[in-house]
Amino acid sequence: MALDETLFAALYHAGSSPYLDLLMTAISFLGIAWITILLGPILWWQKRRETAFDVVVAVLACGVVTSILKLLFMRDRPFEVLVDAHTLSWGWFTIATGPAMPSGHTARAFAVAAALAMTSRHPYRAYAFVPAALIGLSRIYLGLHWPSDVLAGAVVGISIAFAIVHLGKGDNIYARTRSSAIGWLERKGIDAGIGRR
Repeated sequence: MALDETLFAALYHAGSSPYLDLLMTAISFLGIAWITILLGPILWWQKRRETAFDVVVAVLACGVVTSILKLLFMRDRPFEVLVDAHTLSWGWFTIATGPAMPSGHTARAFAVAAALAMTSRHPYRAYAFVPAALIGLSRIYLGLHWPSDVLAGAVVGISIAFAIVHLGKGDNIYARTRSSAIGWLERKGIDAGIGRR
């Protein structure tokens, strides 16, 4: 806990700069569930149907797993226990409720990054982790999470993405369900919400 507080003190700067506050709030916003899940339709439109399905499932799975873990750990957020820590009062852009461990924003971001990195052949696919890391950093900057919350979220997200992508490579109920769902959506003429091809 001492190391956690030391790292938090080094990375927490909410309110120190209006420009940095705005930037970190915007980066944190990218980790919201309905924002991360929007990558699914984008990948679908790019004809990366299996990856699109995997990303949506990974984001939803992160929500379930992190919610369960939060209830198990019941950890207070930094701004709730440190007298010299606070978060920005910018409405729901910086709102945080419930226990802190692990960071759901970070879990979703790293799940998406890992899924993209594992299913892409692009030479720079590892860069998908850069925005994920920035989202995690923003949660500490804003006083919403401890560094260990962010680390735990990253581990959860990567683990879920790894499991889902590897399940999709086999002959199992997940791979068959994914194939059936994609086939059904294509038969219905759903092409990124644009209509029939």
